[in-house]
Amino acid sequence: MNSIESSLAPFQFEGRQVRVITDEQGEPWFVAADVCACLAIRNPSDTLNRLDDDEKGLGLTETPGGEQSMSTVNEAGLYNLVLGSRKPEARRFKRWVTHEVLPAIRRTGRYAIPDAAAALPSAQRDRVSALLLIGDAVARVPGVKCGIAMAATLTCIQENTGLATESLRRALPATEEPICSLNATGLGQLLGMKAKDTNQHLAACGLQIRNQRGEWELTDAGRPWGEALPYCRQGHSGYQILWNSAVVDVVRELG
Repeated sequence: MNSIESSLAPFQFEGRQVRVITDEQGEPWFVAADVCACLAIRNPSDTLNRLDDDEKGLGLTETPGGEQSMSTVNEAGLYNLVLGSRKPEARRFKRWVTHEVLPAIRRTGRYAIPDAAAALPSAQRDRVSALLLIGDAVARVPGVKCGIAMAATLTCIQENTGLATESLRRALPATEEPICSLNATGLGQLLGMKAKDTNQHLAACGLQIRNQRGEWELTDAGRPWGEALPYCRQGHSGYQILWNSAVVDVVRELG
């Protein structure tokens, strides 16, 4: 069983924390207890015993209570845990890891705390680093304007740490753009329609379409007026379209 010492990156999967440690080669090692919790594995110790020695290790990291040793699994070990689970969470977890976590780590070869955050006290540094990762992930969601994601991230940092970021936020051009905050119900209230009728009307105007999963997606014509934001509710993950109020005039003109 290998011993790994490096930085720890916190991620969130459907409301659960998943901690990831990168070794000296920049390879990710996942905290086994977090992975097993996400996969609803009841006996983590027995499950880990079935993995090969090169698929598991011990990760050492600093915590508020001092240095702590945690069982970890590398990418191969994680996939073995996923394949061994018949829970519906397993498929969603694998997709989340391969589409969000690993790309976030490998863009720089390892998880690294930004220089600007490195000088902060440890508690603030951890929160800022986590929020920056979340903001980066949101900025890459189709339909989300990068500048608005950055502005929202700075606001979250200020609210969660008390650090003053307002001057940085005002410097972003995106803060002058209308922010998308209306769902179909809110937009319908402005149009005098029910949410269902509002969605149908937006589709008739060519601003959104239904995909194969029966969910609404923005069209090219709709992207200037709406954003697709990720959500997780009762174990189901997807995207919700939010509109800015300026779309009201567009809908009325097209309608």
